[in-house]
Amino acid sequence: MTRRFVIAVLTIFVALHAFAARKDTKMPKAAYKGEVGESPVGAIPDAELRDDARNRDVRITIEYPTRSANNPLIVFSPGYGGDNNAYVGLSSYWTSQGYVVIRVAHADAGKRAAEDLWTTLTQTDHRNRVRDITLVLDSLDLLEQRYEELKGKIDRTKIVAAGHSYGAYTAMLLGGMRIYPGPIGYADPRIKAVIAMSPQGPSDTRGLTKESWSEMKVPVLFMTGTRDQGIAEIETPEWRRQAFDNAAAGDKWLVVVEHARHATFVGRYDAFILAQSRESDPTPERVPIPGELPVPTDPRRPSTQPTRMQGSSAGAAAVRERDLFVTIKSMALAFLDAYMKEDAKGREALEKAGLGGGVEVQRK
Repeated sequence: MTRRFVIAVLTIFVALHAFAARKDTKMPKAAYKGEVGESPVGAIPDAELRDDARNRDVRITIEYPTRSANNPLIVFSPGYGGDNNAYVGLSSYWTSQGYVVIRVAHADAGKRAAEDLWTTLTQTDHRNRVRDITLVLDSLDLLEQRYEELKGKIDRTKIVAAGHSYGAYTAMLLGGMRIYPGPIGYADPRIKAVIAMSPQGPSDTRGLTKESWSEMKVPVLFMTGTRDQGIAEIETPEWRRQAFDNAAAGDKWLVVVEHARHATFVGRYDAFILAQSRESDPTPERVPIPGELPVPTDPRRPSTQPTRMQGSSAGAAAVRERDLFVTIKSMALAFLDAYMKEDAKGREALEKAGLGGGVEVQRK
């Protein structure tokens, strides 16, 4: 009994000492290391909004903190082919930290991206994606009436447009990016900040020039990875950085996560393993990954089962991918807190993120 008592006392002492040390040490918010927030996440998994002008029903998923009111709102636009069930790893994390997140399913949900995707997309496609987001913003009163649990949950003065890949294009349009020739703009004054994951750089087929970002006045977080290669040869990580390079100065941030791929931002580790296998064995028949632009196929190669990522190597790779995703969602949260909650710890986390290696941070 005496020995057990001594062990128990020592255990309590060590725990209290660790707590005191943590309390006395000025560290960035634990959430910026991927820890889930204090609020349980409530969800409305499959809501629908009617746009009579376009004769279209837009499906959305709403996640909200159950324990707080007047939360900033993030409207998230997925990559081409992604739907309102994708990117839950991002949205649920942000919601637990005090944000309402609405994920939108655009008209391209479930479709497969072709290598020549951007030559087939039109101004109508871009405009419809933007209109899906503005429909959500126009319908906030309706959503609160329809779903009582949303009443008082949204601070309508703090709205963020966020997206990945084609969703980043959509979010940047809402934040003031312009398309050429024109210029054609779709900026919405209700958008107070933008998160653009895997953004596009200048390209004729995308209607983007070096001037496209010159009128983006709101704070913007541009995010990419050192292995963020898209389906087209032009879509390199270096090309994606040019969105930041050409953006108007003032509250613009660039975060580059070492080793992060295009699919890393989706937050699905099974998708990562599949993507890895494709690089080793790019077969003609494949299941599409939401938000991912697949690598080109080689019809000369026979269709076989992927074999590169198996057993312990697949598990280790998934763990590394998870860690990269934690960095992505945490840096985005730091940006959100800095600009939507005016939290100095969020800005500090952004500024110091590049000091430990694995992350490059620029600001202008």
